[in-house]
Amino acid sequence: MQREAEVLRALLDVSRIIASNYPMPDVIKRITTKLRGILKADECSIMILDESQQHLAFVESSGLTRWELDNIRFRVGEGVAGWVAKHKKPVVIPRLSEDPRFMPVKEQKRPMISMICVPLIIKQRLIGVVTLTTRHEDHIFSQEDLELTVLLSAHVSLMLENNRLYEISVLDGLTNLYNRRYMEQRLDKELSYARRFHHPLSFFMVDIDWFKKLNDTYGHQAGDAVLRIVSELFTRALREYDIVARYGGEEFAVILPSTPRSKAASIAERLRASVAEEDVSHQHQLIPVSVSVGVATYPEDGQTSEALIAKADRALYRAKRSGRNRVVLADDD
Repeated sequence: MQREAEVLRALLDVSRIIASNYPMPDVIKRITTKLRGILKADECSIMILDESQQHLAFVESSGLTRWELDNIRFRVGEGVAGWVAKHKKPVVIPRLSEDPRFMPVKEQKRPMISMICVPLIIKQRLIGVVTLTTRHEDHIFSQEDLELTVLLSAHVSLMLENNRLYEISVLDGLTNLYNRRYMEQRLDKELSYARRFHHPLSFFMVDIDWFKKLNDTYGHQAGDAVLRIVSELFTRALREYDIVARYGGEEFAVILPSTPRSKAASIAERLRASVAEEDVSHQHQLIPVSVSVGVATYPEDGQTSEALIAKADRALYRAKRSGRNRVVLADDD
């Protein structure tokens, strides 16, 4: 009876975490921490399958070191995690040292005694694996522990699949940035928050200069490569809570919550400079790339998302007319 109560409590806790509004990396971190506590494991990690490379890589863990997260990979069929991925079967291994599937990593210094590894599966498609390990000789996982992990992992699989489907609906396939539809919805929400709490909000429209000429000169594959590189530069130059989207073609949009005009101007300039200073190359050819930026700010430049987009677009048009590779604010337009 006590075990059944623990299982129900664990299911409820994991369901609450999954239903929370935390960003997905935080949700996965909280779930691995919760699983680690429930099973009294020393480490708990989630590895996701890269289908193109056919290898498993960590996305998050509770207990692993940063080196382990960044460097350990297993091909499908390799090690315990790879075996589980290949056969899609959960395993509990009381003594890892006695199991031929165990593949120690030379640089991994900490001991591992016992292991549970469970596949994450949706409609017979493997997503990844959940792994729990112990470090102490007197701490051995049981069949009951495995059954609980299998039960909880079914919830994790569903969460990851729902997140994948959501990302497909809101992300641009080429750049992996948000798409225009998501950006417009998000701008409405951020403006609503700004009005309620009397916070400023800034919005950019960004355009890659001479993009048609770039495509004509270097080819459309080079154009796609430039779009991906510029997207990565935007992600690095902007703050974690800023929202960047591909608006269409070579145009991008950026939402900066709680950001007044003066701060937005300096961020826009940093964005422009990061692109202008980057050595962009494709197939051993250096490609000159720059961007023009139009900036509008709530409440000065508009009270609605439509007004902000229109003002930022007009400022962008002026930036392009006045020589490109520059930032223009809506009040300068």
